[in-house]
Amino acid sequence: MFKKLLASVGIGKAKVDTILLNDQLRAGEPFAIEVVIKGGEVEQELNGLEFAIMAEAKAEKTVGDDEVKYNKSVVLQSWQPMLKQTIQPGETITRQFNLDLHPEAPATSLFGQRIAKVWLQTGLDIKNGIDGSDKDPLTIVPSNTQLAVLELIENSGYRLFKTDLEAGYVRANEFSSHLPCYQEYEFKPESRSFFGTKELEVTFVDNGEETGVLIEIDRAFSGDGYRSISIPNHCDSLDAVRPYVENLLS
Repeated sequence: MFKKLLASVGIGKAKVDTILLNDQLRAGEPFAIEVVIKGGEVEQELNGLEFAIMAEAKAEKTVGDDEVKYNKSVVLQSWQPMLKQTIQPGETITRQFNLDLHPEAPATSLFGQRIAKVWLQTGLDIKNGIDGSDKDPLTIVPSNTQLAVLELIENSGYRLFKTDLEAGYVRANEFSSHLPCYQEYEFKPESRSFFGTKELEVTFVDNGEETGVLIEIDRAFSGDGYRSISIPNHCDSLDAVRPYVENLLS
């Protein structure tokens, strides 16, 4: 009885560990995981699992007269597979699952550098007990279309300055986003002119067939301007995206 009481408050309970079977992911594509559940010190009833793709995004809130920026965790996707089973003390239960990464999922790695924090969180629903959980960072690389656009911008005289995940949604004439955050790639010109561009911010919205490209151009003395276009995802090389992107930069 004492062990059951301890397990109900998280001591000696079953534990869950998720193993990513794909080292590198790409938005819009499936990936496989293996879930290993290890029994604790007492028999317990398992009600199910929950998987969530989480991201850390920048947000703003008003405090008095000031706008305060802070980081918050947002849920990009979630799944709740059933797992009605009793697990015995010391028993190990293994299950494999195939999940589909949303086409708009932000990239976390660019040319080997970490640019965003995204992870898979696994929850274990235990009857009359505190849920066990596990967090696994995800390595997500941009699509070939996105990489081609970024390369073309760099070849046009800009350098990538930083990337951010921003809480909120993106809307353009040709497309709109669906996840609760979006990714911005911020470029600065290699050479500055008095009346020229001070900064470019690029955001991608991929629906699986086309990649929406929204570019915010900050020019000296003329403020911000927005330009957007959709590029078919079969355009995945520098030459293929050039006719679409060059007009946005002119």
